[in-house]
Amino acid sequence: MAPEPSHRNGDTDDGLVESVLPIARWLPRYEASWFRPDLLAGVTVAAAILPEGMAYASLAGLPPETGLYASLLALLAYVFVGTSKQVIYGPTSALAILVASGVGSVASGSPADYASLVALTTLLVGLVSVVAWLFRLGFVVNFISESVLTGFSAGAALYITATQLDKLFGIPRASGTFFDRLGFVVSHLGATNLPTLAVGVAAIVLLVLGERYARRFPTALLVVLLATGLVAVTNLEARGVEVVGRIPSGLPPLSIPTLTTGTLPDLLPVALALFLLSYVEGMSAVETFARRHDDSVDANQELLADGVSNLLAGLGNGFVVGGSMSRSALNDEVGGKTQLTSGVAAVALVLVLLFLTDLFTTLPETVLAAVVIVAVSGLVDVPELRRVYRVDKLEFATAASAFLGVLVFGMLDGVFIGVLVSILVVVARATYPHTATMGRVPGSDEFSDLSRHPENERVPGVLVYRVDAELFFANAPTIRAAVMDEVDTRERPVSLVVLDMRSSPTVDLTAADMLVSLAEDLEKRGIDFRLAEADGPVRDTLAAIDSAKPFGDVPLNERVVTVIDEWER
Repeated sequence: MAPEPSHRNGDTDDGLVESVLPIARWLPRYEASWFRPDLLAGVTVAAAILPEGMAYASLAGLPPETGLYASLLALLAYVFVGTSKQVIYGPTSALAILVASGVGSVASGSPADYASLVALTTLLVGLVSVVAWLFRLGFVVNFISESVLTGFSAGAALYITATQLDKLFGIPRASGTFFDRLGFVVSHLGATNLPTLAVGVAAIVLLVLGERYARRFPTALLVVLLATGLVAVTNLEARGVEVVGRIPSGLPPLSIPTLTTGTLPDLLPVALALFLLSYVEGMSAVETFARRHDDSVDANQELLADGVSNLLAGLGNGFVVGGSMSRSALNDEVGGKTQLTSGVAAVALVLVLLFLTDLFTTLPETVLAAVVIVAVSGLVDVPELRRVYRVDKLEFATAASAFLGVLVFGMLDGVFIGVLVSILVVVARATYPHTATMGRVPGSDEFSDLSRHPENERVPGVLVYRVDAELFFANAPTIRAAVMDEVDTRERPVSLVVLDMRSSPTVDLTAADMLVSLAEDLEKRGIDFRLAEADGPVRDTLAAIDSAKPFGDVPLNERVVTVIDEWER
């Protein structure tokens, strides 16, 4: 017996508690046979979280324990509020670097002030998510296309890699955009610390081999422990290999960060960008595994899960969290059955924080850089970029804009560029929809696109035109202009224009007024204008504004051939 799908669309009759806390649905149905795979998956996921959590904290400019705090609290939250049996919440590389670049531009002063601002920003992300859940705004994820995400992810991978090169080479810290950091590293290669580089490169080699040949094995944790032990028994630290240092033991202290006067307006745009990225990352993972396991998706409930996870992470002095595709994939590969996997992983992190933090005192920072570099390498999906280029050049252009936006302007601006491009594509497709000039299929009463079927017959003196979109204020002017252009450019004079409405199920007031004025303008030229196959909502709108008269006496829902036959009589 497979676990009952935990995804549902919207509220159900099971009550308010079950609608807000999915654990109330799946836990009473939990079967004993699921515990062993959940236990194994939870321990395996925890082994991956330990090195990645510390590495992403370093990426965010924070002490390594903050990555463990954020991971622990996000895992606990998702057990109760999350809907996916496979998705693992926690820090991600893209969110970490966006925290560093976004909050870093606002912060000034001591590391403690920076950490407080990061926690405050994380709380803001949680609040934005909860407000979006209250207003049921889960659909916003649909406005960010997969192509933009593909381009953004590739750009983020290169940018994040550039931020780790100074640690990998053991040279002074770089700053700025991707090209600034790359140029800095190249100009300072002479200052490379060879022991640091050797340890980092060896770690990368081992991590890559583990990714290729032992995906289920916690290679990253093994590499971290080996490197920590190596530094502990040698004098590498004295030779310039920087280490993490002492990690405080104990559970994350819960507190509300202090709000510094005047910082909220500066942090809010950063929080909005982080919210978008966190939610999109999480929903991408949720939808991926829902398709794989034939589950349904509750986008609004995932808003609440994202919100609660970030609220807890902020209260626990962590940083912004989201759904991790790599750790979720690991959970799925190992065979996790329910959200209890996250609970097991959380218990494992508690044990580490209480009793095992001293193990990581001599962990080299170059190894954390290696963990990040290998982790983000999977974000560059070259086959998908090629597929996008082959299928749709416009989609590829949007992917390229997001990619270059990250590299040229940085992660924060790259997020907003990706969102803006997605919206512009939606607007462009709505404003300039696909249209077709129709011809009669030989030996049939049907009409189809002449550009695809040149063998179709043109009806003398008749222009049959179709718009493959709803008619509304944004595309009404372009459609009107397109129809008039077709009339003006036809070799033979047009006496009748028929607008096939099969692909236009609705019209708004602006589009309805446009149709009326188009009919009047054509009438002045001695050309009749008719509508065919109009759906009920279209006829209702036209009737409401008393505009059916300009389109003749034939009912507006008649077929094209019937409209033409009636006109010819």
